[in-house]
Amino acid sequence: MKQHLYLHIAETIERQIMENVLRIGDRLPSVRALSREHGISMSTSLQAYYHLEGKGLVESRPQSGYYVRFNPSRF
Repeated sequence: MKQHLYLHIAETIERQIMENVLRIGDRLPSVRALSREHGISMSTSLQAYYHLEGKGLVESRPQSGYYVRFNPSRF
C-alpha cells in the first residue's frame, strides 16, 4: 500500500526533531513554504502539521505558524 504524502512529509520533520536538527522553539516552514518546497498542495502541508500536532511534536501559534514543542532528550 502506498503511503500518504502528508505522512511522508510528517515523518521527515519528525526525524529532524528526533535527531535534534530541529529543536524546541524552532519555527517550522510556513504551510505555503512547505508546499512549495515539496511540490505539494497547501492542504497536504496542513495535514502533515496536524499529524505532528496530534503526536505532540509541534504546536500551532495563531498568526505566527508552527513551532517544535518536543525534545527527545527530555526522556
